[in-house]
Amino acid sequence: MKKHLAILFLSACAVILAIPAGAVAQADSTAVEITSRLVLNYLCKPDSVILTATLDIRKGDENPALENAAVEFAASSGDTRQVLGTAKSNQEGIARLAVPAGSLPASRDGVLNYSATFAGSSTYPSAEGSFSAKPAVLRLSFSVEDSIRVLQVTATQKNEKGEETPIPNETVLIYVPRLFSLLKVGEITLGEDGTGTFEFPGGIVGDTLGNLTVVARIEEHDLFGFAQGQNDINWGVHKQFFKAEAPSRELWTPIAPLWMIITLIIMLAGVWAHYFYAVYELVMIKRLSKKDKQLF
Repeated sequence: MKKHLAILFLSACAVILAIPAGAVAQADSTAVEITSRLVLNYLCKPDSVILTATLDIRKGDENPALENAAVEFAASSGDTRQVLGTAKSNQEGIARLAVPAGSLPASRDGVLNYSATFAGSSTYPSAEGSFSAKPAVLRLSFSVEDSIRVLQVTATQKNEKGEETPIPNETVLIYVPRLFSLLKVGEITLGEDGTGTFEFPGGIVGDTLGNLTVVARIEEHDLFGFAQGQNDINWGVHKQFFKAEAPSRELWTPIAPLWMIITLIIMLAGVWAHYFYAVYELVMIKRLSKKDKQLF
């Protein structure tokens, strides 16, 4: 009898020990795959190149940004590769590096291949992004002709000899900064000499002195990528002279809509009317009870 009980006890222990092992194996087989994704953005300014890497991970249906991850930026031309620097991603998964134009490697045709690499960790796999572009320079100048404000944009590039040559027949978009974004105010088509003009609009609000920052951009170009130039001019309306719009009556504004105010007044009037009517009835009941006592 004791032998049978011992065999039964050992069998039960074996079954209990086998259950976690099977559960672990099933968990491993159904584990969610984690992948990393890196997107590299490029912006060329007259004196520098700004590289922006956006790093996130994908785990099932979740797609969170990867914070505090080291991203290495590099530029290459042919077989020559030069590390430009390393930056860490912020809470939005963005790592940004500004590289002076003079520190970029030389290229015979001017086109450089930029790359951003996340080496990975024990938890997240590695990721890499790349972008190819040729540096372009946009210069802005301002003039007044017959009381008309004229913006002139000149776009240049460097040839194989390192000489500046014009960028012809390209479209340049004109912006002014606003809160969290850029406001497009027009566009210019460059001529054969790489120069174009634009009649600057009035009525744009500047700072307290009327200063505006004007931005000219070539965007999503196959060769130049994103190129930007900017300059300041006091062609804006002084902020203190600008009559701000009156606040609108919306549900999310400090001033409530009229229909809501009228509805609230009617409801409160109805409630208080019921209170006054109830008090009036109590007073009348008391008076009638006194008259009834006098009759008897």
